[in-house]
Amino acid sequence: MSRTDLPTKARRPSRTRPRRTDRSLARRLRLPLVLVVVALVLSYGADRFLAAAVERRVSAAVGCRLDGAELTTSLPGPLITPRLLTGDLGDVTVQGFIDTEAGSTHLQLSLHDVHARPFTDEPVDVAGAEATVTLPYDQLPGTEAGQQRFENAGDQLAVVRPGVVLGGDIRVLMDLALAGEELVLTPATVEVAGQQLPVDLVAPLLGVRDPALAGQLEPRRVALPGLPNGLTPDHVAVGPDGLTLQASLDTNELTAAGDCRA
Repeated sequence: MSRTDLPTKARRPSRTRPRRTDRSLARRLRLPLVLVVVALVLSYGADRFLAAAVERRVSAAVGCRLDGAELTTSLPGPLITPRLLTGDLGDVTVQGFIDTEAGSTHLQLSLHDVHARPFTDEPVDVAGAEATVTLPYDQLPGTEAGQQRFENAGDQLAVVRPGVVLGGDIRVLMDLALAGEELVLTPATVEVAGQQLPVDLVAPLLGVRDPALAGQLEPRRVALPGLPNGLTPDHVAVGPDGLTLQASLDTNELTAAGDCRA
């Protein structure tokens, strides 16, 4: 066997060691990444700072218009600095609590096409505004003396008068409507001892025994608790926690209130 026929020992391929190259690349990329992160944090912080200033201006203007109510404004979306600089904010949500003649109640306002910029003396301008006011059932007239209580009955309002029929409660289901700042109650069904009866059947029977009680089964108007100046009720519905009033806000007077400092 010749030397050329002898098996030769396979050579292992040489290993490349890119570790130093990888470390060098990581060092070169680290600084730009850090700078990007810092720039994003600073941009977000500046954005939130400017947004908070505008939110305070809008809350103060609306709160001043509503007899000094303390409100909170929420601007839509993060990173809105371009809109803050131009002042064109679009739709804005404002909410909080307002005082009525019956007590404190929740308010949510939808402001449309709001124009407001931070750190300026120009008034807050709003193209339109709708409000949702929740009137708790225990704030409605008659509940303070225990004469009656109000409950949610689906699309209707239940008026419960305790102990008036054989010592038991009478529950009247009423349809709702709004006339100015008055609530129009139209009795539809009467519940006595768990039985539902038409009003036209029950009213004459009660009229013989108790004319005053029978009068409660006639359509009547109830004054709503007075709302702050500037809110005008437009629609009413039954809600889980109370009556839900849809109201409008005079945006012209809101604009004029931009210089108010509550």
